[in-house]
Amino acid sequence: MHTVFASALIAGALALPGAPAEAPAPPPCRADVCLWTGAGYTSELFTWRAADGNVHIGPAHADRVGSFVADTEVCFVDTGESEWSWNERRRAGGGDYSPSYFRRFGHQMDRIAPARYC
Repeated sequence: MHTVFASALIAGALALPGAPAEAPAPPPCRADVCLWTGAGYTSELFTWRAADGNVHIGPAHADRVGSFVADTEVCFVDTGESEWSWNERRRAGGGDYSPSYFRRFGHQMDRIAPARYC
């Protein structure tokens, strides 16, 4: 009886409503880094390749990155007074991703650069 009761408890615990859902799997990125303005890899897409170097991510994405996928190491940047005057930096590694990045650093970043600059 103990085994049946324990199994019922385990099964019930697994079926509880309101359990947190798993984060969505990141979509494939056809560049070294993909940035989206929306959470969950939605809305406007910006792609970057390491060969692009240190670039501004454009007005649609600056301070509005909602999610990202990085297939290579990269440096996310919050720019100061010029393109080389940086307030803050965040390094992302190859294979890193976030379906919800806005509140972490996406609300600040406006540039992307090769990882060697972090």
